[in-house]
Amino acid sequence: MANEKIPLILIHGFRGNALGLKQLAENFDSTKYDTYLPELPPFGKSAETLPAYDSENYANFIANYIKAHHLKKPILIGHSMGSIVAAATAAKYPKLLNDKIVFLAPISSKPSRLITSLQPLIAVLPNKVIGYLSTEYMIIDRTDKKQILKTTYESGKFFGKKKHLLSATKFSSKNCITDFNFEKNALFIAGEKDRLVSQNDTKKAATKYHAKTIFLSNTGHLLNYEKPHETAEAISYFIEY
Repeated sequence: MANEKIPLILIHGFRGNALGLKQLAENFDSTKYDTYLPELPPFGKSAETLPAYDSENYANFIANYIKAHHLKKPILIGHSMGSIVAAATAAKYPKLLNDKIVFLAPISSKPSRLITSLQPLIAVLPNKVIGYLSTEYMIIDRTDKKQILKTTYESGKFFGKKKHLLSATKFSSKNCITDFNFEKNALFIAGEKDRLVSQNDTKKAATKYHAKTIFLSNTGHLLNYEKPHETAEAISYFIEY
């Protein structure tokens, strides 16, 4: 049908869940798009677990989500760790997906040794401590800092068992999107001042996929919080034109 809406699957990042992408989802035109917010194990309210926390099982999880919701050629929009999951899904299940794919603050290179060494602490320390420290480090535009912290704290109430969280931590530190090969029309959107992934690494990853690249000014890694309207607008333009 000519007026059939395009399904968008927004995949959250590490220590995130659907709540963190809700504001971004609300900025899409509901007459054109249906938005879906799956929660990756072990994050979110679901008690679901994976046989192993690796690219294959995360790709299977998204594929099963698509089938369970009877979605026809959805567009994947992956943020941070979600960008790795989106890339893994595109590599394993290309025919399930739309020709277009979007990466937000994509993990374009392996984390530094310092970040990798600290990640086990991220899995086990109290949520409010990690939520505060990570937010302080990752956001640049602090206009809505109080609301961002509130959402971060709320998201952290629904994590799974620590052993599963630690496994997901290892997954996020050992993979990046360039580990996967796929042929899609890709868009990269990143913060101009992202402290986790450099502009140079983002540009290199984009080159591999012949992707369009947008850098949002005065924005860090959490562009879904800092610039939800601008991010949704850029994605919509990419899809429509």
